[in-house]
Formats: sequence, structure tokens, C-alpha cells
Amino acid sequence: MNDNKDSIYRLRPACEYSFDELKNHYLWFSRPSEFKDINDANIVSFVLNNESIKDSFERIFKDYNNVAKLASYTGICCFTETLPTTSKWKNFPGAKDGIAIEYDRNIIEQFFINEFNIGDCFKKIEYLKEPVIFDSYSKYDIVWETTKDGAFYESLRAIEKDPKKMDKLFLMMFTRLNQNYKKQNESRIILGGANIPDKREGIRGYKITIPKEAIKKVHFHPKTPENIINDLKDFIGE
Repeated sequence: MNDNKDSIYRLRPACEYSFDELKNHYLWFSRPSEFKDINDANIVSFVLNNESIKDSFERIFKDYNNVAKLASYTGICCFTETLPTTSKWKNFPGAKDGIAIEYDRNIIEQFFINEFNIGDCFKKIEYLKEPVIFDSYSKYDIVWETTKDGAFYESLRAIEKDPKKMDKLFLMMFTRLNQNYKKQNESRIILGGANIPDKREGIRGYKITIPKEAIKKVHFHPKTPENIINDLKDFIGE
């Protein structure tokens, strides 16, 4: 496992789509509807599994399906914090004999500050046994933060009155996954709200062009098809 704090990685299938991402130096941001896990970043799942959130959303949004629809336009790009050994690539969708793209973390972070006003763009995933269920002390609150001193709760009324806290609640719902995926060690860049590039129906996601120099290296699996390796080596000049 490669633990380079200046790098971050994407495990990708060995196919023409991944080659296109490299050739045209963009990141692919999927809408949540494209995820294999139907509960991943699914606002409706959180509403139906947390009475306090359901009551809150019905108060402030009237029909929570409207806010769920808007949230479904969010773009999410998934990374892994460290380069896993090739024996673990099978834990990443389509990447068991694919490629790993190594990015310059600092260049990407600066790009999203400049272009989208997003600081600290990489958001760590929290892995939980029941990710769509927030622990509660009562039906009026949810667990807001967990530290070595224990769990701290926040009332939904307080969250409703504070836009920053509401933004944090949505971020929490977009960064909770089942513990079965823990080996992916994932961080995400999330484009939501005013940063959603396209709100048309029926599209799968968004291409966000990044500086070419953000791509540091391409790593290959022992079983990556030879024709893909040769094409990529010609492209990256190896």
C-alpha cells in the first residue's frame, strides 16, 4: 500500500472511458442514481429511516421529495486515499484488472478552490453498520459528532435555523457508507447546490476538466490487458 500524502487515487476499469478521462484530463462526477449501493447518497432513504429528519424536512421543505430530487442532481467523484496492493483492487467496482490513476492532491484542491470556491474538497467517508440511520437521543435530535469523549447531539430545530448546519447535514448524508466498503478507504469531491453543473433529467453525471499536470502517474494491475497498457504508455510517454 502506497501512503503518499501528496497523492490521491482513482481505481478505474481498463476501458475506453478511463482512457478518455486521461486523454482529456477530466474527472467524472456520477449522480447518486448511478451508484451500485441504492442507499448511497439517497436522501429519501435517510428521510424514511429517521423520523426526526422526516419531520424536519416536511416542516421546511413541505414535500421532501422536492429536495430529494434536487439532491439527486449532485455530482460525486470517488477517490481512495492510498494506493492499495493489486490483490485488493477487486474491492473497487470494475477495477480488479484495471488501472489506478495517481493525482496530485494539492493541484486538485487548488483547482476546486479557484473554480468552485470549495475549500478542503476531499471529504472522508464514514463507514457504519447502518449508514442511513442516525443515532438519536430523542425523536427531536440526531448524533452530530462523535469524539473520544462520546457522542454529541444536535436538535433538528437548531439545524433548520442555521444554513451552515443544514449544509453539514446534507454532507453527512452524502458521506456515510456501509462498513462492507471500508476497504475502499474513500474520500469524495461533492458538487451540490449552486455547484451542480447540469440539472437536466436523464444524464448520468458530469465531466469536470482539471489541469493536465494533476495526473501524476498511471499504475497497472498484473492482469491489465496488454493493449490497454501499450496505449496508455504511448499516451503518457513511458
